[in-house]
Amino acid sequence: MGVLWRYLTARFLFFFVAVLFILVLVLGVVELIGDFDDIIRAADGLRGALENVALRILAFYTPLLIPAAAFVAAFGSIGTAARALEILAMKAGGISPMRAVIPILFAAAAISGLALALNETVAVRAGEIYRSRVRGPESTQVAFRRGSFWYHNGPYVYNVGDADPVKHELHDVEVYELNDRGRLVRSIEAARVEIDANGTWRLSDAVIRRFDPDHPAAPASYERVARTELTLPEENALLDAGLDALSIRELREYRDGRRSGDPEAVHAEALIHQRMTSPLSAFVFVVLGIPLGLRVEAHRSLALPALEGIAAIFVFFVVREYGQTLATRGITATVGTAWTILAAFGLFGAWQLWRVPR
Repeated sequence: MGVLWRYLTARFLFFFVAVLFILVLVLGVVELIGDFDDIIRAADGLRGALENVALRILAFYTPLLIPAAAFVAAFGSIGTAARALEILAMKAGGISPMRAVIPILFAAAAISGLALALNETVAVRAGEIYRSRVRGPESTQVAFRRGSFWYHNGPYVYNVGDADPVKHELHDVEVYELNDRGRLVRSIEAARVEIDANGTWRLSDAVIRRFDPDHPAAPASYERVARTELTLPEENALLDAGLDALSIRELREYRDGRRSGDPEAVHAEALIHQRMTSPLSAFVFVVLGIPLGLRVEAHRSLALPALEGIAAIFVFFVVREYGQTLATRGITATVGTAWTILAAFGLFGAWQLWRVPR
């Protein structure tokens, strides 16, 4: 039995590494083609473009590539064995397929743990380096400190709760304007800010205070407005102040620093559980892929089970995306949504595996 377990585990891991390499290679080629004009104009040429592509893949695509490779590896290793009648030979020898795939499940659990560690270390760091390269070495980078994002450029100090780079919006914004002696001249607080390409800031629910730096004891002027516009530096770097760039530890720090029920705290809580469940989807995909691979024994074809697996993975990502959106907005439970979706697909895969003829 030990020889069979080593054989199947080695086969699964070989498929996993090979598929992951192919996915990374294809994605890298697509990214390079998409940035071909930038490569020509870039001072560091092809080398710099390759480094940027590698950073983007590590930062943004790793959480998707590892589960996808795990599913293909489980389905491919078991499906090809079933097609070659190796599964039938196991049954003839009195070995249950469910018992034979136990080491593959342990390997999948190890891959999920490795993916979690990779996402929270290498991927987060790669994202930081990539954003630094995009902004340029001379630009000041947004820093996450004491539960919020800070940015200092010239006479302005910014504190941002969260950012939406797609909508060019900032949430829970504080701006401190200093004079040439470093004394506070004006402070601006706003629940939401829209930034246009001309540097116009459209503030919603804003409080503006003005100070006399020559008379520190003098009371500050106070103005509260529902909506107003101000001309401030464009500061596109502030759009990097998004919760998506934080690790689980930083998300917890951010959540703990907000008021209970605050929309941004809810967003952070939902992201924490999305980050925790995303690597575990590799294990769930393996649980889904094994029974599909075993079904090849009856059909003698990889095509139909493969299509069913692709459909199941597509449904998983769609449901998870909608669930994440609902949880982020506080419509569904922030803690339970991601785990419920993961558990539902895992139980479905386990049920399919239990129904496999022994």
